[in-house]
Amino acid sequence: MRSTAEIEVTPDGFSVLHRGKEVANVSWSSVKEIFAFKLDLGTYDTIRIGLRVADDGTYYDVDEDWLGYRALVAELERRFEIGDDWWSEVAFPAFATNRVTLWGQPGE
Repeated sequence: MRSTAEIEVTPDGFSVLHRGKEVANVSWSSVKEIFAFKLDLGTYDTIRIGLRVADDGTYYDVDEDWLGYRALVAELERRFEIGDDWWSEVAFPAFATNRVTLWGQPGE
């Protein structure tokens, strides 16, 4: 089943839309950490990007199956000077979380 979530990248950050309604909005200036991890869904994994926006650990995450994911990843790599070698570190081995900080300092 196709996801109904969509990521919209803007000059100031990005929004997550669900069925056309905005459910989250993140400004680039609020990002404290960017991390990638894998979520085990039983028969397959999905890679997600998390953006921590507060010292209390609050974060938003986006799924690789969402429309606009690739545009967001490209913008994060450009804007935060993240190398493109992180994917294999997260993808392998299968069915493990493999959380990796891509930018910033890990939260408590």
